[in-house]
Amino acid sequence: MTPARIADRFAFHRANPQVTVEQHVRQRVTELGEWVTARERVYLDKCFWIHLRTARMNEPSPTGASALMASLAAGVSAGQLVCPISDVLFLELMKQTDPTTRIATAELIDELSCGVSLSPEPTRVATEVAHFLHANAGHSVHPLEQLVWTKVAFVLGVQHPVPQAFAPEERLVIQKAFFDHLWEIPLSMMVETIGNAWPPESSFGDLAIRLNRENAVHAASMKSFAQVYRDEINGVLEVAAPIAADVLHDMARKALGPDIEHSSEQRETILRQCLGLLRAAMRKPIGKRALRTLHAGALMHAAVRWNRTQKVDANDLFDLHHAEAALGYCDVLLTDGPMHTLLKQRHLAVEREFPCRVMSSVEDAADWAQDRFGRRVDEADLK
Repeated sequence: MTPARIADRFAFHRANPQVTVEQHVRQRVTELGEWVTARERVYLDKCFWIHLRTARMNEPSPTGASALMASLAAGVSAGQLVCPISDVLFLELMKQTDPTTRIATAELIDELSCGVSLSPEPTRVATEVAHFLHANAGHSVHPLEQLVWTKVAFVLGVQHPVPQAFAPEERLVIQKAFFDHLWEIPLSMMVETIGNAWPPESSFGDLAIRLNRENAVHAASMKSFAQVYRDEINGVLEVAAPIAADVLHDMARKALGPDIEHSSEQRETILRQCLGLLRAAMRKPIGKRALRTLHAGALMHAAVRWNRTQKVDANDLFDLHHAEAALGYCDVLLTDGPMHTLLKQRHLAVEREFPCRVMSSVEDAADWAQDRFGRRVDEADLK
């Protein structure tokens, strides 16, 4: 953002003091959502981004990688598609130890993602729960598909500076202008600024060990995939119930006044009621579609548990989160072979549950992209 652009945003926000920072963020998110949903969304997991990067750098790459790169770039340039990232893709990117290839991958992501990311998973879940409750209360709501997008600077969430040295009015101006500044920052600049300061390890390694241990303990009690799915969805809904309770409390305060408060006993009662409501919703297709991130996650983890002999590692958990992100909000998921095989399992019914095409072959993806975006190229000419 140029100095003139920064000054313009400060002037704009000083002229609109009635707009809160929360309202400003929602407006930017809604505008972005309208832009994103006017395009096809193609989600690439880490391995596909690496394939495209090696093709771009004229390094050894799978057959079809250069053609896929050219077709995706043509589709983005024509305004036909966007290749968004997610919080888990960002975390995997920062695991790359070589700064040269890390920056090269980030630059490629900037080009094909147009700086767009899905909001972090906890935010998506909260958005889905809130949207479900408001929609069923008869409130006017934007389409859910338009509310789950952000820019790469906020891939892990939104935080606002709180400069105490300024008056509240100027503090609000600074917060909104700072948000606008970050909104336009490319991923490559973020990656270069962070450098090697990012922690190399994630919590997924320890989580994988714990899941393997717990799966072994409970393996004998698993009688059907449906039962395993119910166990998984009931577990995640216990996490979602407090979100639902907070949404209902906010709705009550807006309708009845800010003095509405609950005792701890009343809070527990509301939590139980919210849990029952969410469980009832997830027994119906419309509820599964509304709470799609929870549904997809429960399906993925149930599938892993149902394969009693499978041991998961940290990379498997990254792949599961890629699938959760893509299935609910993207038209195409490009992933690796093992994840594709898992998603094709009949009991998951992924093709029926989610309108997302899944591919793992680079050549198949290149053929699809070339047919879809009307560009046939000879890969030999691209190198």
